[in-house]
Amino acid sequence: MGNINPQYNDRVQYILKNKDLGDLITIEPVGWTDDDKEYSRHEQYHGIFPKFSNSLKFVKDASEYIQLILDLYGIMAEIELVRNEKHPQTDVWTLTYSGFLDLSTWSRENKQVSVKFNSGGLEQELKARESENVEVDRLTTINDTAIPELNTIDVELEGRRIFLQTKFGINPTENSVFLRNTSSDGNTRGCTIPVPLKKVAFSHDNAHEPIPDSRVGDNSWERHNNGEVDILFFAVSDKRRDLKLKLKLQFTVNIVSFDDVEGFGFWARIVTYKDGGDFVFKENRMLFFKHDFVELDGNTFSIDFEDTISLLAGESLGLVFDQNANFINTSSQTLEISVDNINCDLNVDEDSFEEKSTTKAILAHELADRLVTICTNKKNVFYSDYFGRTDLGYAVDGPGAFIGFTHGFWVRKFDKLPIPKEETPTQNKVTNLFKPLTTSFKDFVISNEAVLNIGVGIEKIGNIERVRIEEKSFFYNNNVTIKLPNQVKSVKRTIAIDKYYSAIEVGYEKGGNYEEAFGLDEFNVKSNFSTIISKLKNIFTEVSKYRADSYGMEFARRKPKSINDTEDTSYDEDIFFLDLKRGLSSLFVQRKWQDDFEKEPTGIFSPETATNLRLSPVNCLLRHGWWISASVIKYATNKLKFGSSTANRQLKTQLIGGHEYAENDDIINSELKNARFIPEEIEFEHVCDFDVMQQVNGVSVILGKRIINLYGLVEFVNEENEIEKGFLMNLKPNGKGSWRVLKANR
Repeated sequence: MGNINPQYNDRVQYILKNKDLGDLITIEPVGWTDDDKEYSRHEQYHGIFPKFSNSLKFVKDASEYIQLILDLYGIMAEIELVRNEKHPQTDVWTLTYSGFLDLSTWSRENKQVSVKFNSGGLEQELKARESENVEVDRLTTINDTAIPELNTIDVELEGRRIFLQTKFGINPTENSVFLRNTSSDGNTRGCTIPVPLKKVAFSHDNAHEPIPDSRVGDNSWERHNNGEVDILFFAVSDKRRDLKLKLKLQFTVNIVSFDDVEGFGFWARIVTYKDGGDFVFKENRMLFFKHDFVELDGNTFSIDFEDTISLLAGESLGLVFDQNANFINTSSQTLEISVDNINCDLNVDEDSFEEKSTTKAILAHELADRLVTICTNKKNVFYSDYFGRTDLGYAVDGPGAFIGFTHGFWVRKFDKLPIPKEETPTQNKVTNLFKPLTTSFKDFVISNEAVLNIGVGIEKIGNIERVRIEEKSFFYNNNVTIKLPNQVKSVKRTIAIDKYYSAIEVGYEKGGNYEEAFGLDEFNVKSNFSTIISKLKNIFTEVSKYRADSYGMEFARRKPKSINDTEDTSYDEDIFFLDLKRGLSSLFVQRKWQDDFEKEPTGIFSPETATNLRLSPVNCLLRHGWWISASVIKYATNKLKFGSSTANRQLKTQLIGGHEYAENDDIINSELKNARFIPEEIEFEHVCDFDVMQQVNGVSVILGKRIINLYGLVEFVNEENEIEKGFLMNLKPNGKGSWRVLKANR
């Protein structure tokens, strides 16, 4: 039978469990004692997961039991292995291990079935699917288990005021225009031609480069004929706008032909047209006018103009030169003027605002629960005090209760209806660009860890497993939950070099680069800092896959389905964080600075409409402060030195009760939250008897909350016969008992 100690046969019990075939009490599997069982802290998630490295061999009834289940239900069948041991004092059967057989590792030889043993089915299933992108509104799990419809909320988007600036200049190789009129009957003739503006930067969809050499006839001395789209730099405004124009224009006038002209005039003007595409003349702003040959010919002129033009919906603007002439009725009636050496800088600035709208969204608890359910094919196996809410049955609303998520299609008011259909003889074609919010559990965790500093674990309540997401500090609890009774042996101490950081990168993968406007005002992008640590290169990287830039979401919002139902945007499939609170009605609203900060932020445009301020890179960094500070614990007076940012580094905020920081400020190390650990790992040996393993596998109630003992401090007597504490990183309980802990900071 191998590795069975006869004197403990009546003290230890092994049970195989299957929901269809029931329970089978069996003898100890071959290899149980030799197996290198261990508890190991996940490098990314920070929860502690049991591991079992070797295959166990089952004989006789157990072998036949496993084989029958495999034959009937295949490798997806669940077989739980439970190990009970009688309590040394009470003689009551006590659970010491439980886990699941991985039938994908099955083999059979000499009537023995070999199969690996995993700590739990939930971890295995989640690990297999965590990187798979799924549409969260699907109605089945990956294995086709039916699930309810997605529970969404409605969020009121009040709108972000955005500074839009469109800039025009002149191409040096295309810096002249030519006006020409002729007559054969002595009438008045005139024409209009646009200043040859070229795009430098466009923030307005309505802004255009005029078509070079596009002349429009206009014989009126008042210059009030209708226009054409080719001469416009701002065409058909979609709404009322207050555009601040700042113009510097310089040009030289050369009169090329002046035959039989009785009187003439030359103008530069800004013209407004109305009535949409009809371009009906509305008004002029005369910038320049002369009608004297000598004053004009060969001379250079400069114009400065700065004013705000209120443009109504359907109105357009042009910057043009004009000439007009009364001709004498002779044979050679011609006026030709060449406008040369044109130099022009035109800025069109707008404090833009769009009326409020609503978007669908999903709160963090529901999104995490949905992803876990889809990936594991199990319902109600997610728990989070951090994301929990009273309406879900939690005692209080957690710190992250109202973190929400939306995506570009929802922001633009797209939805899954109508269902797209091809054109048939009896129905028109139905198009719908909508794609559901799609993400993976891994991206959800990466993004929320980067922004909120959360961790993930799997815990058992009785015999039920569940995925748990909490603040990372939950998995590094400062209370002692495991006390080792004897002095430890074979102590080895090493520097935890992976906990020392030479640089820090925080923020978001996307944001700040916009077709519609300069991204320099957006703050939720990515920032870099350097630490005093230079003996090694190790970058602390917490960068979110999801976005939090209010500019990006606002630009998506300004292209709603109602007016852009066939136009894609670069934001459509991107997922956005929403930092929310409950509104006065059933709608949720975005948090503003008054909700969380001591005073109004500075360094940004329109702070009164700014959102997601708590999610800025520097505020994300501060949430990671207790982790980062371990790296610089000996260098309290030194600083995290700002290096660079891909967006607005001038934003300055002060959380209630906190220090004031600009996004580009250096941060004094001593201002970070206290480190929970010191970057030193301690390895030692201590036997893992029944009592020790009861602590290891047990739970504690601390301040009314249930904490798995693995997440608290291990207290031990060190090689100097002194009491020391550390966070468990790895434990191999077999044999002498091998422990590795991260030294706690006193």
